[in-house]
Amino acid sequence: MKKMNLHLVALFFGLVSVVSCKKDPVDPNESELITTVKVKLTEKVSGVQTVFEFKDLDGVGGAAPSKFDEIILTKGKVYDCSIQLLNESKTPADDITLEVAAEGVDHQIYLTPSNALAVISNFNLDAKGLPLGITSTWTAAAAAGTGTINVTLKHKPGVKAAADLVSKGDTDISIDFKLSVK
Repeated sequence: MKKMNLHLVALFFGLVSVVSCKKDPVDPNESELITTVKVKLTEKVSGVQTVFEFKDLDGVGGAAPSKFDEIILTKGKVYDCSIQLLNESKTPADDITLEVAAEGVDHQIYLTPSNALAVISNFNLDAKGLPLGITSTWTAAAAAGTGTINVTLKHKPGVKAAADLVSKGDTDISIDFKLSVK
């Protein structure tokens, strides 16, 4: 009888140790580190492309960004825009834009200029026909001015809908570029 009780006790502790060592599941939608945001603007008439960049290799906190360009637009000009998101803390760098595009129904990029400096339209769409924002069209104001343009990537698994506000979802990155129209 004692032998059987010892076996039951050993079995019980064995099961407890297996259950207690179980690893937590991996969240497939966990935020990625985004160290670099590139705003590529191509003026529609001339075809001249300019890249404006934010780079903070250690992420939020810690050291200041090593690069933070001012975006400069020409009055009344129209631009094609593409946004690229990178994690350059790794070698080779991860192009997070590819993941955002692949999981487009769960992401949205917002571009919000201050002081009516630009009108932003024609956002590319996700698989459900909702705005994604990796590409867009920018029309610079007719008058010169200065302000900012906020670039925000939101993660919205299962909750993305038409006309969502920037406050909906989890923020993966949000930065304010200085913006000038000359």
